[in-house]
Amino acid sequence: QRASIVYNEWASQEIRLYDGANNVEMEWIVGPIPIDDNLGKEIIMRYDTDIQTNGLFYTDANGREMIERKRDYRPSWNYTVYESVSGNYYPIPSRVWIKDNQRQMTILTDRSEGGSSMHDGSVELMIHRRTLYDDSQGVGEPMNETAYGKGLVICGKHFLIIEPPENSALYHRRTAQQLYMSPISTYALPTVSYTDYSNNFRQTWSALTEEMPYNVHLLTLNQLTVKVFLIRIEHYFELHEDDTFSKPVQVDLQFFFDSLGKIMDLTELTLSANLPLNDMNRLIWRT
Repeated sequence: QRASIVYNEWASQEIRLYDGANNVEMEWIVGPIPIDDNLGKEIIMRYDTDIQTNGLFYTDANGREMIERKRDYRPSWNYTVYESVSGNYYPIPSRVWIKDNQRQMTILTDRSEGGSSMHDGSVELMIHRRTLYDDSQGVGEPMNETAYGKGLVICGKHFLIIEPPENSALYHRRTAQQLYMSPISTYALPTVSYTDYSNNFRQTWSALTEEMPYNVHLLTLNQLTVKVFLIRIEHYFELHEDDTFSKPVQVDLQFFFDSLGKIMDLTELTLSANLPLNDMNRLIWRT
């Protein structure tokens, strides 16, 4: 099912609901933002619900853990409100949600955006802006980006998931993986028939002999030398967010990567993979 909304000549939206999908897809197109009135503009998408949030909302830290936010509040000092809007805006690298005891609305973004919950039950995300004056905050220039003599046209997507809080992680974690790790389509002009091409070249390959557990993601597989591979796997569910999939998982690397050969040696590295974990000495800071 699909519904199209045209707000004006420079802003439109399309809402899609696919069979079997657990989310609603919202695609928007904004721009060029008009400035004939000599006024800058910041364009947001706002989702209003009757969810009882009591000033709380949650944003992600680079797609990993979620951070609780409270409107007009800072946990480490007595906060005085000088900027009621910008003071409540936070970076949204991949998702934001609001919830009460019965419902949780999670919004996945296809890029980093700024967002907030300015009212209970409401989430807003800034999707485009065009300003004509510097805000004296260090950039030294207005946000008036153009292309071919006109303001930029931006298109993007939001994905809405509404589930009970206890089930939400199961859906938004997996959907985010599918969204951000989607296949890249490439094309070529073949000089032979597809049958001849497929007979001469391998069409698919995977280093995995079996599918990873539901809550485990193969993040990195790099072949460093003929017999040395760098492998990163991640448990991408946060602690305590799901009764089943937040639990620890044991992974047998030989079992999953048997296609690469027999593992003769294994060295655990730091996350950046530039140092064996046993050789790492953390700095001790005075606090």
